[in-house]
Amino acid sequence: MKSSASTSKSRGSNVGLCAILVDELTWLGVRRVVIAPGSRSTPLAVALAASTMEVSTCLDERAAAFFALGIARRTGEPVMVVTTSGTASLELVPAVAEASLGGIPLLVVTADRPARLRGVSAPQTLDQLQALTGFVRRTLALELLPSLSEGDLASIARQLVLELVGAPDGPGPVHLNIGIDEPLLGDGYVADDLAEEFFASRDDRARVRPVSFRPRLGALDPLVMAEIFDPGRHGWLLLGGAANTGGEEGEKVTAAVALSERLGWVLGADARTQVATSPNVVIHLDGLARGACALPEIAVVIGDFPLARSVMAVLRAIVAAGGEVVTLNDRFVVRDPGRFVTGSYVVDVRATLCMALEDLVRAQRVAASDSLVALDRRIDAIIERFVIEHGDTEIAFARRLHHVLTGHESLFVSASMPIRYLDQFRGYHDDPPLVAMNRGANGIDGVVASYLGFADAAPDELATLLIGDLATLYDIGALIHLPLPRKGLIVVLDNQGGLIFDQVPPATQIPIEVQTELFVAPPRIRPARVLEGLGLEVVRVKRADELDALVERARAGAFLVAAYEGTRTASAGALSSLYARIDLEREKERTQA
Repeated sequence: MKSSASTSKSRGSNVGLCAILVDELTWLGVRRVVIAPGSRSTPLAVALAASTMEVSTCLDERAAAFFALGIARRTGEPVMVVTTSGTASLELVPAVAEASLGGIPLLVVTADRPARLRGVSAPQTLDQLQALTGFVRRTLALELLPSLSEGDLASIARQLVLELVGAPDGPGPVHLNIGIDEPLLGDGYVADDLAEEFFASRDDRARVRPVSFRPRLGALDPLVMAEIFDPGRHGWLLLGGAANTGGEEGEKVTAAVALSERLGWVLGADARTQVATSPNVVIHLDGLARGACALPEIAVVIGDFPLARSVMAVLRAIVAAGGEVVTLNDRFVVRDPGRFVTGSYVVDVRATLCMALEDLVRAQRVAASDSLVALDRRIDAIIERFVIEHGDTEIAFARRLHHVLTGHESLFVSASMPIRYLDQFRGYHDDPPLVAMNRGANGIDGVVASYLGFADAAPDELATLLIGDLATLYDIGALIHLPLPRKGLIVVLDNQGGLIFDQVPPATQIPIEVQTELFVAPPRIRPARVLEGLGLEVVRVKRADELDALVERARAGAFLVAAYEGTRTASAGALSSLYARIDLEREKERTQA
């Protein structure tokens, strides 16, 4: 039996203090951690290894952070990422920025030299307290000192979790910087002592687990709600990024669909919104945005704005014509990307929609009279005919992959053209998959690592990734360092440089050779060759319907890559051809109107 003196000494050691902190965090609901190995973080790593947390490791700090982000995005629970000192903390910035933009509870823990060694040219040292400023909700500085009590560490753990998930604006990233002095593990450290002393002995402690940190928001004022959801008005509901996976998010989608049917309003849903086919639902928002349909008196945006930038012009036109654009959010964030919103409300969105629906329970269901619905169906038929004729296009691959996936299966999608293909050209679906993406300030950062984390959080479900060649090469190291899905499929759309810079307005003002050299920067090597070099099974596909068999193999327990290899010229030609067909249909609508 250990003496009380030995126990006291161990509890005041670096490992002992880390163990207490880890135990408190675990009790408060932090159950997953991703460690990027390093020397200074050793005491924390040792404590985590002996804890009940589920631990993953990744040598690359950048990939580790995006992997943790993917897990948190899928589960909605806080996930911790741990790094050593020095520039390791700077590698976390992109993922932390994504967590901030997306409202994701990412707990960033960076090991550091003690305060007395900062600013004196000690090796592997920089000002880590400022490294993540501007992206995290708060940075806490902790020095591991023998004088720290269990109460101190319990209080710090509570503050961290409260900041992570309990703030009025919803979840978000928090940074804990821990100054750790040498000797890092202490004299006479024995690993078995840690597990026995700092975890098993704490199981019988009386602690109260909080049910929920986040303050509950109220529903919208009934008078305001009645004015907004007035069945006598011509209106639209727009859903951005709501996943119908059960719980409150699923109830939001269900309530929004029912409310649109009761009001007779169009319900616009982007690719991230997991909503099944419904009489009032329209999904081709970009194709509709420049149509000749009559503008509504009011548009209610629930959550994020839709992905299609062209929708912004329509919403601005509604306000210019004397109408209203109202946002409903359950996070304290400003959603007014074009500075045209006429009313913003931070409320319990699910409760508000359900109350509005209850108030209208006696109202007769009204079919959406807006010609948007009919035009949306015709646009979808045009797209379907196009992909049947041109099954060897990136558009066809995006549409087909979305079509063959169902229910709780997931489709993670890269920014730039892949998300545009999916958002603009996917078809109606009676049991759509869960679609997720990094906002990444609309960039391609960390897509592969985030996908792997997203898949790891639900290992029994098929997880797929739709990604371009540049995004694949940019983050290909994640496939070296991180665990691969048990059931997974990556679909790489490789056209040797992407099309995104062809789509932005300045593209027509820049000579093609300048644009290609300075913006497109075609890669020197096809991603498929690199992926094969990593030992992955790569299947080169030529037509979208070849995905069906690959999806079935992945469902059965395989992890493989489907590589479609085309050219930028062919991809641009296909996109222009389809846009021309849709424009012709819109022009027909305008003429008839």
